[in-house]
Amino acid sequence: MPWFFVVLLVAAIAAAPELTAAEAHPPAVAVAVDGDTLELDGKIVRLYGVDAPELGQFCMNGTNRYRCGYEAALSLAKLLTTGPVVCQRTPVDPKDDGQICSIGLVDLAEAMLRRGYAVAQTSALAVYRRAESDAKQSRLGIWRGDFIPPQDWKAGRRLQTQKDQPEQACDIKGLLSAKGERVYLVNTDPEYPTIEVDQPRGERLFCSDDEAELAGWRRWPKSAIQERAAAAKKPSN
Repeated sequence: MPWFFVVLLVAAIAAAPELTAAEAHPPAVAVAVDGDTLELDGKIVRLYGVDAPELGQFCMNGTNRYRCGYEAALSLAKLLTTGPVVCQRTPVDPKDDGQICSIGLVDLAEAMLRRGYAVAQTSALAVYRRAESDAKQSRLGIWRGDFIPPQDWKAGRRLQTQKDQPEQACDIKGLLSAKGERVYLVNTDPEYPTIEVDQPRGERLFCSDDEAELAGWRRWPKSAIQERAAAAKKPSN
């Protein structure tokens, strides 16, 4: 091959735009389910090493009750808007099905701990326990008042509240898909306000996503949620 063709070929290769990792593999779409769980490309992923309040859980800030579970979910949802999410199994505990998820250099579990919206599990990484300690000392998130540890709340423990106050918010929507599948919708989904529960049809409300899962209902894929929301907007004949 003549030398000038070689020069032209090298110049063309050098001028060609390089594909970034994100362009070669489109970033996964992540949606917050609750404070320690996300839906990544249609699959449910639990953050390794942390436990956040359940969606229906209340905590106390002085004498004021607030929906700490919902706050935690919103905090994770805001984090997920900052970039593409990458998750991988941790080599620390192969038996644990949780995953370490990050956006760039930001570890999502550590970020939730630093914001005070999760507690570190006993087997968690040392950096997680330090993040929890920092949030506790600064009285951030759930550490600004009283709360039941998420694991104890799931076991049935509740804060002492007045009799006329509900102990938890039961607003997880258990719905039936077009195929009759039992699926649920959480209040962090954009379509949540547009879809009503049809109780005569067999749909119902749950107090937490864990309760829905135990009852045999599963997280609804985003595509099906959007179809249901679109159907709800159509005028009835």
